[in-house]
Amino acid sequence: MFWFGKKKVSGVKFLDNATDIHCHLLVGVDDGMDSLSESFELLAQEAMAGLKRVYFTPHSMGIEGAVVDREGAPARRRHSKSKAAEDAPTAEEDGSGIVSSAVLISRKEKLYSESAKASAFAGEPEGGFSNAHLRERFEEYKKHYSGDVEIRLAAEYMMNKEFLAKVQAKDIITYADGEHVLVETSYFAPPVEMTEILYSLALNGYRPIIAHPERYQYMTKRDYRTLKEKGYEFQLNFLSLAGYYGDAVLERAFDLLDSGMYNFTGSDFHRYSTFYHGMKRLKLNSKRTDKLLELFENNSKI
Repeated sequence: MFWFGKKKVSGVKFLDNATDIHCHLLVGVDDGMDSLSESFELLAQEAMAGLKRVYFTPHSMGIEGAVVDREGAPARRRHSKSKAAEDAPTAEEDGSGIVSSAVLISRKEKLYSESAKASAFAGEPEGGFSNAHLRERFEEYKKHYSGDVEIRLAAEYMMNKEFLAKVQAKDIITYADGEHVLVETSYFAPPVEMTEILYSLALNGYRPIIAHPERYQYMTKRDYRTLKEKGYEFQLNFLSLAGYYGDAVLERAFDLLDSGMYNFTGSDFHRYSTFYHGMKRLKLNSKRTDKLLELFENNSKI
C-alpha cells in the first residue's frame, strides 16, 4: 500500500473514500485500456488504495480528430485480448466443476468485443466517437464489472470546432453535478476557438475544468492567471508531482499547487503500468500533501 508523503490523515489512508475524476479505463474507445482484465485490475488497485469512486473520462476529439497516446503514437483500435484471455484454458471447467477466473474473464472479453462489433455505432471513426457511443460502451462495461469501486461516466473533450458545436447543442457528458465539463487542448498550442469555447460553455450553464494545465507548454504564468480570473477551474494530474511527464512539468505542477491554482485532481491513468511505476515515485512533503488532500475533497463534490 502506498502513502502520499508517507502520511496518514486522521488515522486513515490518504485515499480513503476519495474520487478520481480523470482516467481512461473504459475499454475500446480511446488510447486507454487494452482489455477488461487490465481495466478491472487497475480499479482493484485503486480500491485497495481506498478510492470509492472513479469517473471514466474517455477522450472526445471530434470527428476530424485522431486519438494519440501519451507518447504521440496513433491509438490502436481496441478490444484486443487480455493476457488472462490469451492464457485461459479452452475447457469451460478445470475438471472440478468450477469455472476458473481466467475462463470467466475470457468470456467477458469476448462478449464485450462482440457487442462493440454489433453496435449501431461500430462505424464511427476512432477519436470521433459520439456521446451516445460512449454511453453505450459504458453501460456494456458495467454489465461485466463487479468490483468495489463506484464507476461513473464523464468525458475529456478536446477544445475544437466540433466540440464547440456540441456545446451549443448542449450535447455534453458532464460530471454528476450536471455542470462541470472536463476539457483539454493540444500540449503545444492553444486552439483558435479556445476563448470562444470557454465563454460558450459558461454561457450555456457549464463549468469548464481545464485538464492538466501543467502539461501545456505554451501556457505562461500570465495565461494561468487570466484563465483563473475568468472563473475557469484547473485539474492536476497528480502523477505530474511524481515527475512522470518530466522535470519541466513537475516544476510547473509544484508552482501551480503551491500557488493554490488547482481545484481538482485526477490520475489520468491509461495503463496499469502507470499506476504501478508512477505511484512509487510520488513523494510529497506535508504541506503539499495537505493541498492535494483538499483537491481530492473537491473531487467528491462533482
